Amino acid sequence: MEIEVQLTGSPIAENISAPRRAEHGAWLEFRGAVRDEENGEKISGLEYEAYPEMARREIRRILESLAVEHPCLAARVIHRVGIIPVGEAAIYVGIASRHRAEAIALLGEFMNQLKQGVPIWKRRALPVGARLSQPQHVGIIGRAAAGTAALRSLDEALTEIRAHCPPLPPERAPLAEAFDRALRETVCAPEDMPPCDRSTRDGYAILENGGAETFHIVDTLHAADWKPRQLKPGEAVRVATGASLPCGNLRVVMQENVERTGDQIRIVRRETATNINFRGEDLRAGEPLLHTGTKLDAGALALLAATGNVNPLVSPRLRVLHFTTGDEIVPPDQTPKPGQIRDSTSSLVHGLLQHIPCDLTQAHLPENFEHAKRLVSAFSPHPSAFDLLLVSGGASVGEKDFTRPLLQWLGFEIVFSQINIRPGRPLIFGVNDARVAFGLPGNPLSHFVCFHLFVAAALAKLVGQAPATFLRGRLAAKLDGAPNPRETLWPARFNVGQASCRSQTKSSAQAEQRIGDRRDAWPTLTPLKWASSGDVTCLTQTNALIRVPANHGPIETGEEVDFLPTNV
Repeated sequence: MEIEVQLTGSPIAENISAPRRAEHGAWLEFRGAVRDEENGEKISGLEYEAYPEMARREIRRILESLAVEHPCLAARVIHRVGIIPVGEAAIYVGIASRHRAEAIALLGEFMNQLKQGVPIWKRRALPVGARLSQPQHVGIIGRAAAGTAALRSLDEALTEIRAHCPPLPPERAPLAEAFDRALRETVCAPEDMPPCDRSTRDGYAILENGGAETFHIVDTLHAADWKPRQLKPGEAVRVATGASLPCGNLRVVMQENVERTGDQIRIVRRETATNINFRGEDLRAGEPLLHTGTKLDAGALALLAATGNVNPLVSPRLRVLHFTTGDEIVPPDQTPKPGQIRDSTSSLVHGLLQHIPCDLTQAHLPENFEHAKRLVSAFSPHPSAFDLLLVSGGASVGEKDFTRPLLQWLGFEIVFSQINIRPGRPLIFGVNDARVAFGLPGNPLSHFVCFHLFVAAALAKLVGQAPATFLRGRLAAKLDGAPNPRETLWPARFNVGQASCRSQTKSSAQAEQRIGDRRDAWPTLTPLKWASSGDVTCLTQTNALIRVPANHGPIETGEEVDFLPTNV
């Protein structure tokens, strides 16, 4: 069968000639026009985008496979990309066959498979009144794109990620399962802490203003005892550390500072301290203990336990699915053959998620798109059961790069697919209701950068935590990088000085306040050597990423830079 496939940003012609083949008895034409509404809302047009090379290849493959069962003579497919006004054709399909039944059957099956398997997507619906001028990239994603209109800057990408990742519903969890999870409510003290005056020493409780030197012991109190009584002048109570005191207006004399004879004590050394932890001294009833967004570490869990908050409202434990791709990838315990490499990204992603309360499932997909879809369809649990989907590799526009169509096939709306940074430009971000997906570039350093910049931002939003921000520091050594048109995230090693870092954000002037003004109190950063986005050797020392502006040359020792810590 003769096949012609065309992607165009121009309107589809009204009259298209049938192929000049004497043997064809039927020429079937189909035009799909843009309707005036989308999801019940009136619109003025739709915007389509496509991976051109893959789209043409998939359309041709589908037609060839269908022609085995429905033998037709020729097919012509024209699909518009970019903005298409209401009423104009988005797609044209012409089928030539000997009999009309063959053409009708092939056309019906082709349109079904076109929507499912070809990387051409409706990017957005334009509301009534919107300008219908064609965007610069004309709906083409990949090397054919004109300019950088399809790229997102680092800040634009972070803004979109945060806007598309509302916190997942919280849940109550026992303290044993709440470690490292984000608190999703403000917890207040249910009572005064301590609830009564307690002794902080082993010794003897006497009236605060008792001027006598000798006292008669009238009782003994251990830590678990509760024996209220009013002491009289000259009386003392033997108390243990933590014991509840019998009345107010007391002080505790340490046992080292008295001499005891039977039931009598004599103070041999006076103290200025009362040695009492007074009621409400630590916390007053109703006072906030922990605020929403607090990450529950061991100390926070201890505080919750001490105040009886045994089932705090916390972020859910995330369900994460990670697919690696690439026929050249082999397990780390295998010896690679020529053309193969060991899988390092699975271990990297597993390690990066260690401080995130989540259940991680990992698997590998082949580079054959149809085979990959069959494996994903049979995967248990289905990808729709996961909160976060990560796909390593296949995020670019090569012949076997199918991450974007795979995410689209799984129902994700693609928000963006390229970031104007290095390493890590081909980054795909998609959403499907509350679920989030990332297509990560295959190289390990790109993985590392994209995780800490973008995946971590999504994770923070999903669990209700504040996202990490860039801090300010000084270079301990020269960053000798050549100017690059893309913003660079440079691997570095930083050491924290005596004073705190200061945040560097454009939205908050308060965040720029620095604690400590001494130059030597700033964190210092040592740029590390890296050869390419596939360089994994520098990751053993990297605990920060220096933000180098686009087209910026070398940065001298001592200069201020923005950086993102990667060890938190």
